Amino acid sequence: MEKPSSYLEIAFALIGGIGFFLLGMKFLSEGLQKIAGNKIRSLIAVATNNRVFGVGVGFLVTAIIQSSSVTTVLVVSFVDSGLMTLAQAVGVIMGANIGTTLTAWILTIKIEQYGLVLAGLGAIFYVFSSKEMVKYVGISVLGLGCIFLGLMIMKFAASPIKDFPEFAAAFQTFKIEKDAGFLASYLGILKCAFAGCLLTVVIQSSTVTIGITMVLASQGLINFESAAALVLGENLGTTLTAIIASLTGNNNARRAASFHALFNVIGVFYMTLIFFPALDFIKWELEFLFGITNVEHYDGKSLINVGLGIAALHTTFNIFNTLVFLGPCRQVARFLESAFLKKILVKARFFRKEKPKIPEVEMLLTMLNNSKESSYIRFVDAESRIQKVLNYMGSQLKTGLQNLKACIESTEKESPEIEQIFEMEKMCDKTTEKIQGILACFVGSEETTTQAVQQRIFKYERIFDSLESVSDYMTQVVKLRLRVLDNKTDLLDFQKEDLLKLTDLIAEAMASPNSEMHEKKFSEVKDFIRSMRTTLWNAAGETATNLIVNDSYSNMLTSYRKIRDHLRSYGNVIFGIDKD
Repeated sequence: MEKPSSYLEIAFALIGGIGFFLLGMKFLSEGLQKIAGNKIRSLIAVATNNRVFGVGVGFLVTAIIQSSSVTTVLVVSFVDSGLMTLAQAVGVIMGANIGTTLTAWILTIKIEQYGLVLAGLGAIFYVFSSKEMVKYVGISVLGLGCIFLGLMIMKFAASPIKDFPEFAAAFQTFKIEKDAGFLASYLGILKCAFAGCLLTVVIQSSTVTIGITMVLASQGLINFESAAALVLGENLGTTLTAIIASLTGNNNARRAASFHALFNVIGVFYMTLIFFPALDFIKWELEFLFGITNVEHYDGKSLINVGLGIAALHTTFNIFNTLVFLGPCRQVARFLESAFLKKILVKARFFRKEKPKIPEVEMLLTMLNNSKESSYIRFVDAESRIQKVLNYMGSQLKTGLQNLKACIESTEKESPEIEQIFEMEKMCDKTTEKIQGILACFVGSEETTTQAVQQRIFKYERIFDSLESVSDYMTQVVKLRLRVLDNKTDLLDFQKEDLLKLTDLIAEAMASPNSEMHEKKFSEVKDFIRSMRTTLWNAAGETATNLIVNDSYSNMLTSYRKIRDHLRSYGNVIFGIDKD
C-alpha cells in the first residue's frame, strides 16, 4: 500500500483511522458492559465510606468496562438519586482515573497488524452466534480489532507528514525545550496542555486523543516532552463528559462532577510546575521496569519506546494525584457541600435553587430501613406520615394554581411564578416516586394482605398518581403560555379572563368540604370548559385570528380539563365516591 502523498490523502487516512478507533472504543466498552451486566452497578453501589476501597472499586469497574467516562457518569447518577453520598463518590472517581490508564498500556502492544484478524473474528462471532454472551464477546473482540486497525491507519497516515515542510513547521510550534528558560518552556507546556484539552473536548474520548498523541510522537512529529504535556491536557478534557451528565441532575450530582474536574485541574496545575523533574522520574521508571534507557529511540521507522513513556506518564500522574487527594478528599467534599460555595455557584447559575426536601419522606425512608417491627405496625406508622406528605403536596398544588394565574396575566417569559411551577412539578414527581416505592414494600406482605389494608394502599397510590398528574398538566399550561409569548403574540383579553375564572373555579372545587359540594363544583368546572371551547369555535368562525394563539389556547383547555379530571379523581378517593 502506497503512503499518502498529498494533504487530502493524509486527511482522509487520518479521519478514517480516528473513525475506526472511535468505533472500536464504542464496541469494546459496550460489549464489556453487556458482559459485566448489572454487576457493574452493584459494584459501584457497594462503595463504602472507606476511601481506599472506593478507589479500588473505581479502578476495577473502569478496568472492566474500559471507560472512565461511563464510570464517572454512573457515579454522578448514583449521587443524583441519593444511592451514594459525595464522600463515597470521590474515592470511586479517583479510582476511575487510574483505571482508564490501562487502555494506554494496551495501545503499546505491538499487534497492530492483527487488527484486521481480530475485527474479522469478532464480527464472525457476533453475526453467526445465537448466544447473547458470545455475541457480546464477539463485539468486544471486534472493538479491540478496530482500535488496533485505527491505530495502524493513523500511523500509516502520519508517517509522511514530516516530509511536508509546512506540517513539520506547524508541529514545531508545540515543541517544548527544557533549556529555553523557565518562562518560555512553561508557556510551551501550557500551550500543549491546552491543545490536548481542546482535542479531548472535541472528540469526547481521552483514550482516542492519547492514541493520536502516541502516533504523533512515534513518528517524531512531536518530542516526548510535548507528548507528555498533551497527555496532561487530555486528562482535563475528559472531565467535560461528567459535567455535561450532571447538568440534568441535582446539586449533589454537580458536586460529584465538580470534584472530578477539580481533581484533574489541581493535578495538572502542580504537574506543570514540576514538569521536567516528573519526566526525569518517568524515564527512571522505564529504565527500572523495562530496561529502557532512551525513550525516544529510533529503529529506522519510528520511535519504538515513546508509547511506553506516554503510558507510564499517564498512569503515574493519576496514581500520584490520587495519593495526593486521598487524605484531603473528604475535606474537599465538605467544601463542595458548604453553604458559602453553594451561594456563589447558585449566583453563577451552576447550582440550582433547590427547594428543601420534604422531611416526612426522608423520615419514612429511614423508618423503613431501620425498623424491625412487623409490617402492619410499620404500615400504620407510615400511614400517618404519608398523610402529612399528602397535605404538603396539596398545599403546593394550591400555590401552583395561584402561580398559574400570575403566569396567565403576565407577559414575562421569566418570572418567579413560572420557576416555582416547574420546581413544584419536579418535587411532585420525586415525592410520588418515593411514596410509590414505600407503598410497594407493603404490597404482598403476609401481615398487610388483608383486604382493608390493601385497599388503603391502593387508595394512596391512586391519590399520589392523581396529584402528580395535576402538576404535570399545570406545567403543560405554562409551556403553552410561553409558546404564545415566544411567537411574539398574546392571548386575547376574553381568553385571559376566562382562564383566570377557570383557575379560580378549580381552586374552589379543590377546597370542597364535602362530597355533595365536590360533585357540584367539578360539574361547574366541566360546564365552563365546554362553554369556553364553544366561544373559541364561534370566535374562530367569525374573525381571522392567530392560529398559534388559537391552537395554544385550545391545548390549554385540554390541559385544564385533565387537571379537573385528576383533581376530581383525587376528591372521589378522599370522599369515598366509587366512580371516576
